[in-house]
Amino acid sequence: MDQMVKVGTSFEVEHVFETEASQAFARLVGDTNPMHHDEAMATASRFGGLIASGTETTARMMGLTAGYFSNLGPTVGMEFTFRFRRGVPMNARTLIRWVVTDIEHRPGLGTIATSVGTLTLVDSGIVAVEATSKGVLLDQP
Repeated sequence: MDQMVKVGTSFEVEHVFETEASQAFARLVGDTNPMHHDEAMATASRFGGLIASGTETTARMMGLTAGYFSNLGPTVGMEFTFRFRRGVPMNARTLIRWVVTDIEHRPGLGTIATSVGTLTLVDSGIVAVEATSKGVLLDQP
């Protein structure tokens, strides 16, 4: 599997956090933070309006890694870390991007790929979320 993924490989997708869909996601996962649901409160806050839930921004980032690596073969995530730098305004156009920074083959397990990711607000170029990921492309019996 290590021939299929290389250091420097990148993959990305644009996503718009549409208000209604993002609020539904937040409700689905139990995130009742008023910054996602209460327009008046969110507008009066430092964010100046509704923001997407961190549970959704991170789920979309994790989902992109799962989708990309599963196209290469059986894979499972091992660990993720996230750092929230800015709120993601509702209806913001974003770019989610990952870059593979390290690969290590472990016999009997598979190829461990370490990646760094960002969720960037396209209009301003501001990075709202930074992340790291480790996942394994499983060896086939």
